[in-house]
Amino acid sequence: MRILKIGVILILLLNITGCWSSKVELDELTFVYGMFIDEGKEQGTIEITINSPLPNRLNAAGQPSSGGGGDGKTYSTVSKTSGTIADAMLLIQKDLTRKLSLAQLKVIVLGKTFAEQGISELLLWIEREPSLPLGAYVMASPGSAKEMSTLAPIYEQLPSDVLKNFGSERYLFSTTVKDCLFAESSGVGFAINNLSFGKKEEAASKDGKPEYWAGIQGAMLFQKDKMKGVLKLKEGRALAWAAGSLKLAVYSVDWDEGNGGASVIFVSTKSSKKLNQTDKGPVFTVNLKGKASVIYLRDPKNRDAEELGQIIIAKLKEKVSDHLTEAIRNTQKAGADILQLGLLLEWNDPKQWKQVRERWDNYYAQEADIKVKTDFSIVDFGTAK
Repeated sequence: MRILKIGVILILLLNITGCWSSKVELDELTFVYGMFIDEGKEQGTIEITINSPLPNRLNAAGQPSSGGGGDGKTYSTVSKTSGTIADAMLLIQKDLTRKLSLAQLKVIVLGKTFAEQGISELLLWIEREPSLPLGAYVMASPGSAKEMSTLAPIYEQLPSDVLKNFGSERYLFSTTVKDCLFAESSGVGFAINNLSFGKKEEAASKDGKPEYWAGIQGAMLFQKDKMKGVLKLKEGRALAWAAGSLKLAVYSVDWDEGNGGASVIFVSTKSSKKLNQTDKGPVFTVNLKGKASVIYLRDPKNRDAEELGQIIIAKLKEKVSDHLTEAIRNTQKAGADILQLGLLLEWNDPKQWKQVRERWDNYYAQEADIKVKTDFSIVDFGTAK
């Protein structure tokens, strides 16, 4: 019995040493939270910028500490340029005292020029980089991706945390690495958030330097690995709704020549896609559903809630339908099947999909018949009604 107890104690001690060993390994790693990819200044080169936390400037609770020296930032950015992404990452590694780890990567931002030239090299590199998480969000910059790493993380620790929240909170699209790989291999399209960037005039750092602010200004469209165009925010919002990505939406409508008006927030947003075969070919129908709460109301005629509900719903249907119709029309002009209707055709009619798959880009742009339907309801009028 005594020998058995000693054996159990030894096993427990071995487990404790294993935990200590893991801590040493973590202390030897640099976790990359954000990756920013641009075309290099020299033709045929790529500039990679990484965003990573500085553990020596964070206390045990993950909050900024007073130690560490420097300008007090809790994160660092490093940039290198080379002929390939892999070579640029190797150059970054050579300048660091810790081994790079992509296991915690939260966001990849594409510079506009890099996106316009196609992202096939990025997708190929991702396929062969096993440590990179498939759930990392992919977004686009209106200019240089690198400049996004300089935004002021007012409410977060790192710039990459700010950008990650744009995806996780589903303000527009929440496209991940996995989504991009799936679309590319399936021969359909995808959309990513097209960010905005600029000075925030009313905010300045402690040393008086201007702070930079990022937001979402619309969507960037891709077919397979090629950037095909961009959408404005209102069109991008409707398309994100149709793609099942949008979490909340706020719309304002008016009537009686602007004398009456209302603003609503959709507390529930759903979408569905349907295919009907007709004598003229397949007809796709995109249906948006939503439940809205009225957050602002102005009606000089003081109508009752039932009549106002009918007016607001009719105006909402008209507005949202127009936005989505325009968005779909622009995706067709770009030849980018963002709603992945090709996969719907493949599922319902594999034989016809086989006939058009190789020319799906052109078929979607020139022949696809796409209808839009909406189904909305008002769940409450606030305290006024």
